Amino acid sequence: MIGVGIMNAIGKSSVVFVTLSGLFWGGWVVGSQTPEGQEALARAYAAYTEQQAAANENLFDSTALRAIVCGSGEFTEQQPCLAVVAAGRLFIVDAGTGAASSLTRHSIPLDRLNAVLLTNAGLTQTADLSALFNESTRGRDGALLPVYGPADTQRLVDGLNQAAGMDGAGRGLQAWGPSPEPGRSVIVFEADGLVVSAFTTQEDAFAGRVGYRFDYRGRSIVVGGDGRVVSASAARDADVVLQGAQTQSMAQLHLNGSASAADVAAQARSANAGMVVLTGAENEMAAQMQVAEARAAGFDDVVAGRIGMLVELPLANSEINVRPL
Repeated sequence: MIGVGIMNAIGKSSVVFVTLSGLFWGGWVVGSQTPEGQEALARAYAAYTEQQAAANENLFDSTALRAIVCGSGEFTEQQPCLAVVAAGRLFIVDAGTGAASSLTRHSIPLDRLNAVLLTNAGLTQTADLSALFNESTRGRDGALLPVYGPADTQRLVDGLNQAAGMDGAGRGLQAWGPSPEPGRSVIVFEADGLVVSAFTTQEDAFAGRVGYRFDYRGRSIVVGGDGRVVSASAARDADVVLQGAQTQSMAQLHLNGSASAADVAAQARSANAGMVVLTGAENEMAAQMQVAEARAAGFDDVVAGRIGMLVELPLANSEINVRPL
């Protein structure tokens, strides 16, 4: 059962923020151009930030498995970033440009970051790794941030550590290459009912891509970046699959190797997936076309990813709730 647009305390606080902003910029807040008015508005923004941070603490309770779209979907440049929260821990899959600022803007506490998981070791997926390390380890000496990914991850991390004057042993980014074989998953984290595993397909292995599956007390999320993860055995029966896709016309041009939305939908139906979230559309029209093509292929439970979108899988039932933070 999929609930879209469900409003809770987090959603309501967002409405308050948007309303305050709209009133100010529309000139409806009396005296907003005076120093006193600007100070009052600053206090309102500060109160909103505190309220959102307090509400976001609920994201880390043990009642659900959650994913947050923190990159791509703004219809500018590709900025892949997805955050997965379970068992009181935060994992970030891909660290595209602006990942750290996006999460901070949504009051997601980066000091809870457990690891970064890369689906690809290219610049697009790794541009904000250093920023994530700095934000997540602020004020802590001797801090390490695990980074999992394809074989090229080690070389990438070594270069970033060297540039920052860190050794990756006592402080810095610490690379781990799970190196899964097609058809065989590798567990990269396991604790408190949460299992995170890396996997690949024959095609993705050749392209240096890895997907990740999060299993938490009976609920599951699969994240694939631009890979073709829905066809993998590891994606079977997943509640939610988050994957990049192209419209049919763009896929025929073989841009970045992504599957078409129609192919993703057909594979999701075959894999018995509960919902597909398509990420990385370059503009609003492309996003709408991707969703339309996926639904035309016979898979109705598909949505376009948007920055700030929260996908929540309660442990108490089989629902999939989608709403903005």
